[in-house]
Amino acid sequence: MTWRDYQRLQLVSRLDDRFVSYVEAGNGPPLILIHGIPVWGYLWHGIYPELTRTHRVLIPDLPGFGFSDKADCFDRSIAAQAQMVDAWLGHLGISHATIVGHDIGGGVALRLATRFPERVERLIVMNTVCYDSWPIELMLQFGHPEAHRKLSASFAVRLLRQALKPGFASSIHRDLLEGFLAPYTTEVGKLSLIRNAAALNTNLTTEITHLLPGLRIPTLVLWGEDDRFQPVHYGERLAKDIPGSRLIRVKDARHFVMWDQPTLVTKHVLDFLDKNPSISAHTSLG
Repeated sequence: MTWRDYQRLQLVSRLDDRFVSYVEAGNGPPLILIHGIPVWGYLWHGIYPELTRTHRVLIPDLPGFGFSDKADCFDRSIAAQAQMVDAWLGHLGISHATIVGHDIGGGVALRLATRFPERVERLIVMNTVCYDSWPIELMLQFGHPEAHRKLSASFAVRLLRQALKPGFASSIHRDLLEGFLAPYTTEVGKLSLIRNAAALNTNLTTEITHLLPGLRIPTLVLWGEDDRFQPVHYGERLAKDIPGSRLIRVKDARHFVMWDQPTLVTKHVLDFLDKNPSISAHTSLG
């Protein structure tokens, strides 16, 4: 599926003065897939069709990313993104869901589980930011306000394309990287991504550390064990801190574990969902 094909599937929800673009497919208990930086919902296009066989899959572009609202001057932190996901689920009439997050999307998922526990029925995090594991050096540099004035959109995309390559265990098709970065090829998109990078804040994961042992939901920690951005020892720590959680180390996989080992990742996700069934399908908040 090309990024244009995927983008044509997107629906739009308006939340106050922001809007969220998202893909929705399938029937059953709701399963929310949250991307990281600098990608968007297209990250999940290789594995989500299989998940729709048993679940109602919803894949938002976080505000500031992809084809969601990229206006300037709003809070893009993972704390604000968690609040947005909570509000968006309420808008759709979803009282609780299984949350799957990767990279900063995992940080959003962890904040949802600890700050909005009624929303999260089951939790899956993949190669997620946590504790003080982030931001990586490049994103700190990219988030500097001067980057907007010094970097053209085309140069920024070339820089990011090269920076993402070590996130894969083997050579990745150029079209996939182009799709990941397509929303940021304009000056508006470039500025939005720079603002997203500027919002990365270690404090927003360290401050919930003490809440992790209080989680009482089925949790899967899935990690490409050769990740150069988020080393696997952070996944090991998460699995120790969250009671009853399970860590699966995925061999021959780096940061983009769902692309390095798509069949295996899909199997692990489906096995987890099957062994930890949802208590109900989505219900309206009324």
